[in-house]
Amino acid sequence: MNMAGRLGAAAMAIGAAMAAWTSPVMAESAAVSAVWGRESEYWRDVKAGDAKHYVTLWHEQFVGWPCGEAHPMGKSAIGGWIAALRDKHVAVDVQLTHEGAQAFDDVVVVHYSFTRVDTYPDGHVEGRGERRKITHTWKKVGDNWLIIGGMCGPIEPEAATKPH
Repeated sequence: MNMAGRLGAAAMAIGAAMAAWTSPVMAESAAVSAVWGRESEYWRDVKAGDAKHYVTLWHEQFVGWPCGEAHPMGKSAIGGWIAALRDKHVAVDVQLTHEGAQAFDDVVVVHYSFTRVDTYPDGHVEGRGERRKITHTWKKVGDNWLIIGGMCGPIEPEAATKPH
């Protein structure tokens, strides 16, 4: 192969490697798939107002920084917002976008963005057009994956349009 052919082949190989490295859609391990399933449970619980099941997703030693909170909190304070939505009969609609995930033995870190729209019984709507981001760190404990840490925050409009 001549020099131009070798350079072209090398460029294609580097390009393919970079595309695989930066692509948010990568082959998932069984652990990552299991954790995405647990994230689905999380949002099913939110929509159903099932605070009792929701708190079972969290490790007893959890500490994290929920959306809209001034400071991090532990598991004991985690389910109150679900009960409040349920008690007010708020209908929750959510759209999730998986942004990335990585398994590290018995720990999986997931990143996703979402929009959540809350519709109150009187027709009042909150959250339309607001995008947020979540990072959850899950640890396998026995046969279950539990959230051991996390953080949520807004996505600034200009950040949402910048390429990764």
